[in-house]
Amino acid sequence: MLEHNAGAQLALPANEIFVTEGQLDPGLFLVVHGVVELFTVDRRGQDKVIDFVQAGNTLAEETLLIARPLPYSARTLTEAAILHLPNEQIEAWQEQHPQFARMLLSHIAQRVNYLSNDMLTLRTKKAAARLVCYLLCHFNKAPRTPDGSYRLDLPFPRNKLASRLGITNSHLSRAFRELQEAGLIVPQGRGYFIPNVPALSRHVCPAGCDFEPSSTEEE
Repeated sequence: MLEHNAGAQLALPANEIFVTEGQLDPGLFLVVHGVVELFTVDRRGQDKVIDFVQAGNTLAEETLLIARPLPYSARTLTEAAILHLPNEQIEAWQEQHPQFARMLLSHIAQRVNYLSNDMLTLRTKKAAARLVCYLLCHFNKAPRTPDGSYRLDLPFPRNKLASRLGITNSHLSRAFRELQEAGLIVPQGRGYFIPNVPALSRHVCPAGCDFEPSSTEEE
């Protein structure tokens, strides 16, 4: 694990573990640039990807309000710039600025809702639906664009995406192939072009999105 000072602005290379599972009071980390994977290690010593954190998002917020060890480790997938706020700083801001405290509670509530929807998806949906729910709808709602199309980038390796979705690499490949053969996604560089977002959403969730029923309706 990389040694760093509390409150530091971290400039990290790729493949750097900067916080480890089991740490107490790790503080809050804000990803300013780059991609980070959250992972744990199973009984066989294999990494299991919990989630990915990209620019503008945070990690370790689960430990801010209750005394519990961090349930995962964090490793950079790319070069990354990360701001680390120690617990003492966050507590001081909450006392001095009530608006910050409300924003923090709202952020944590949104994270809890995200994890709940994530669990529902992993338990009830097949590979293609898991893929679309995570990458496109992100357990919330499908993106809206004037013409219904969307450009989807994949900033992480496919094998790690499969681990994140709880499926094998072969299941993930079949899911991508199913969507491509249906004309719902088109390979484009390191990502995909989606010509019709509502059609893709209906393909994997015919009865509508579990989380935002009106989100897949065409305007």
